[in-house]
Amino acid sequence: MPRFLLHSEVIADYRGIIASPGAVLLDGDTIVAVGAPEEIGHLEDVPITQINGMTTPSFVNAHSHLDLSGVGTVPCKDSFANWLIEIVRPIRQERDSISKYVQKGVALSLAGGCRIVGDIAGSQLAAQTARDSELLPVSFVELIGFGKGVESAISTLHAIPDQFEASPHAPYTCSQEVFAACFDSGKKVATHVAESLPELEFIAHHRGELYDYLVKLDAWDEQMRPWECHPVDAILQIANGKPFLAAHLNYIEDRHLELIGQSNMSVVYCPRASAYFGHANHRWKEMIDAGITVALGTDSLLCLDTPERLSVLDEMRLLYARDAANPNELMKMATVYGTKALGLDCSLVTLSTGKTAGLLSFEGIASLDSLLSSETAPKWILQP
Repeated sequence: MPRFLLHSEVIADYRGIIASPGAVLLDGDTIVAVGAPEEIGHLEDVPITQINGMTTPSFVNAHSHLDLSGVGTVPCKDSFANWLIEIVRPIRQERDSISKYVQKGVALSLAGGCRIVGDIAGSQLAAQTARDSELLPVSFVELIGFGKGVESAISTLHAIPDQFEASPHAPYTCSQEVFAACFDSGKKVATHVAESLPELEFIAHHRGELYDYLVKLDAWDEQMRPWECHPVDAILQIANGKPFLAAHLNYIEDRHLELIGQSNMSVVYCPRASAYFGHANHRWKEMIDAGITVALGTDSLLCLDTPERLSVLDEMRLLYARDAANPNELMKMATVYGTKALGLDCSLVTLSTGKTAGLLSFEGIASLDSLLSSETAPKWILQP
């Protein structure tokens, strides 16, 4: 890619507005200089691109299911278990369509300005399809293993290629042995934790709708034993200080704020997915105050209200309107907190010198408040 100079009415990242007007000098996918136009000056034989609005770095979607993008958005079911059975399971069984569905998810992610994606892949084929795309994905291959299926899940874990990471699905579908094997594997780990009240009931007592779900699928195994504790407590103990991503955490107790803050758990909050399933009063602000890294994710397209894109920009806009969230804090959650949670270089999503994951423009936008209160869609200026 050639060297060029970008002039924009406003340039901004997680730190807020850096310059207005602003300029960014690029050499291919590398930012060479950032500042006011007069600071960078006029350069011989370097073309200038003018942006009439705001320029930002690419966003980071730290939790997505690209392979669930095929059927678009769907209404919520009467229970989480029925949603898994009636909506998710049939999609995952359409093995001939996996690559097509992932490719759709890739296109929707790029339409939403998210080049870096933490993808929970239902298969190695799904993970490879994402890796072969224009995204910069961190692909976690999902594992299911409890009762008699523990050995098979651990064998699958050991067969996952080095370029992919591991995702023990959730405490109600994976035994503690599977979680331990994932943490011991040397791979990055992502999982779903404390997502729903039925999960907490099942983990503690092996009853409720998730028990009925496993029985209905003829997947219940009498060898399973209840964890008899909150899943956050169990998984933090198994992780034993190792870093990992935990998606959702809709239901935690007061004491967990300090426990998680002292651990290497990063949280990925998916506001629209939580609202879709009726989960309210997420404690994301308290988590950040406790020193916890809280990134943003979309979960799957199934539970979103934007069939035209997969974007944490829409998560930011929800939190800005609903929770009066600070725009700079939201930009951190949508960029550098996401890269930190995924174990990537945070400078990829900042307006600082070095490699960039890409640059976006927002026409007619002059502040972060106006960005978050508008419906303006992102456009790529630079997509390496």
